[in-house]
Amino acid sequence: MSAATLHALREKERESRRELILLAARKLFAEKDFRSVTVREIARAVQVSPGTIYRYYESLDDLFLDVFFAGALDLTELIDGERNKGEGCSLRRFCEIYVGYLNENMSFYQMMGHFMLGGRLSPEATERLNPIMRELMDSIEGIVREAALEGETRLVAHALFSALNGVMISYARYPGRSLEEIRRHTLRLAAVVAGFFERET
Repeated sequence: MSAATLHALREKERESRRELILLAARKLFAEKDFRSVTVREIARAVQVSPGTIYRYYESLDDLFLDVFFAGALDLTELIDGERNKGEGCSLRRFCEIYVGYLNENMSFYQMMGHFMLGGRLSPEATERLNPIMRELMDSIEGIVREAALEGETRLVAHALFSALNGVMISYARYPGRSLEEIRRHTLRLAAVVAGFFERET
């Protein structure tokens, strides 16, 4: 076996193990608040030592970031998939998809809040985060263009993104309400947000 083939096999094995760590972390983060998950729990789920996790991730924040990237990619693909359907994606449908995704992927939403509200990120991590967020904003801007909303499309996309995240910040963990009640209420509010933006056209 050549050195190049051996190197390729090792890289493939390394990537497979990294994927297993990522899947286990996503599952654990979905089950409990991501800030309470430990490296030891993730290692136990993958059946490796905690030290192995640190061979792939320098810190837990780096792992958070990879899980967040996977969620952002899922969300972007969901939006783009809807946009590529025959009739495209209406503003109301986008708002429903976005808030629905956050309700169903609370760990992603919590991580987004964590990073946006000052989670510790190295300059390298910030460099990795920016293109992922730009890609998501590109998809939202596409929705804004297709809806023919007035104003600078990128700015309107940022406003729409902020309004929908504001809905979730206000109600995602509202005391005394079941998850289903919260989901229904936040989806109703997302429709109201869409209505306000549509009125501006």
